[in-house]
Amino acid sequence: MKMLLISTVSSFFRQRAGTFLVLLGVLFGFLSANEHHAFAVFFLTGSYGMLSLFVIWLIYSLLCVQFLANTWKLPEYTFIFHARTWPAPVRMRRFAVQALGFLQPVLYYGLYLLIIAIQDKLLARLWPVIPFYIILMLMLAGAAEWRIRKPVLYVPVKGKRFMKWPFPRPASWLYWSMEWLVRERGITLLVGKLGAMLVAAGTMLYYSTGEYDIRMPAVGMSLAYMLNLGLSLELYQWEAEIWLWGRSLPLPVWKGWGRVVAAHCLLIVPETVVVLRSGALGFAELVQLYFLGLAILIVSHLYLNKRSGLPENAMQVFLFGFVGLTLLILYKIPLLILAGSGLLFSAYAFWPRNRSRQM
Repeated sequence: MKMLLISTVSSFFRQRAGTFLVLLGVLFGFLSANEHHAFAVFFLTGSYGMLSLFVIWLIYSLLCVQFLANTWKLPEYTFIFHARTWPAPVRMRRFAVQALGFLQPVLYYGLYLLIIAIQDKLLARLWPVIPFYIILMLMLAGAAEWRIRKPVLYVPVKGKRFMKWPFPRPASWLYWSMEWLVRERGITLLVGKLGAMLVAAGTMLYYSTGEYDIRMPAVGMSLAYMLNLGLSLELYQWEAEIWLWGRSLPLPVWKGWGRVVAAHCLLIVPETVVVLRSGALGFAELVQLYFLGLAILIVSHLYLNKRSGLPENAMQVFLFGFVGLTLLILYKIPLLILAGSGLLFSAYAFWPRNRSRQM
């Protein structure tokens, strides 16, 4: 069972991480809570609401079926055909669990529909969702059963691409780093950004319920930005373990520090867009929060560099650091002073580690 989930379901979400990340940006960055609620009510009460919902879920499930059928005929997946030796009840049960793994986004949205139905007293309109789940699960399980009964033990020759990019890939460390993060660490990227965006949305929702100053969103967004520490660690491992030849190149200290800053500037854009979309803060306050989050991540990345990427006891250090930062924010120290101090400290501490590369 674990073999199926890791080799197929995890691979699907890893390869589609960029798509899911864009969808998260659209859902959390451009649609407000009222618009999400309006869509849910339409699905529950509209004349074609449930039909529209089923068509959307069916299209997603067909994409999963296409991925499964194409992936299991690759040479590295020949081991999957040993599943034919499982008894039929065991095989179908495991394929059903695999189907539920594919349908995780559908299940999560069904849970959201349940919450809306209870809130608006529309539970009587929710019952078609259960047959939808059963149909989609049987379709995915049937596709898996069909594929192992009709193995294709060759790789089709790829023809010429219908469309090519009119420009070559840019010779940029930043571009290659972000591309590697999306393609090879897609699940980490998706989970990290999902958590940060949810915390940002929750912070702004709570901020809109009362009269608060900048300190309240500063504390909440500090936590949201710190949830990118896993991605910061991945960037360190990219440079330390994969981009090895880059370490032997003569590189000015300021340029190395600038690369780190530029990469983290891109990382914290999605949750910043969530704050901007809420409309509860002005541009000046948003800039303060952005630079505070950037300083938090740069200093944390510096600590990971000093620890050579080993996260032992790192959580304890980050926890005490977050508590100390919270106290500084509550004592009304300006956020730009905190952010500027963090960036200056990181630039100063970054110098000795790279002095040998400068010589």
